[in-house]
Amino acid sequence: MVARDVKESLTKSSWIRKMFEEGAKLKAQFGAENVYDFSLGNPDLQPPKEVTDAIAKHAAVPDTHKYMPNAGFID
Repeated sequence: MVARDVKESLTKSSWIRKMFEEGAKLKAQFGAENVYDFSLGNPDLQPPKEVTDAIAKHAAVPDTHKYMPNAGFID
């Protein structure tokens, strides 16, 4: 059984969700290469090399990918 509030939320979709769903329909109709999908903030270009290099550099640092203490970063 689904709670009444949850059921109502499922039937009322946001404008962002509607835009996303419309984009999916247009892609199916005209082909993904012919539809620019900005509905959920999808960029139309790849990030600059400096960005991907920085992400790779920081991702390679051991022991940095875990939950922080509740008090925040420890200096």
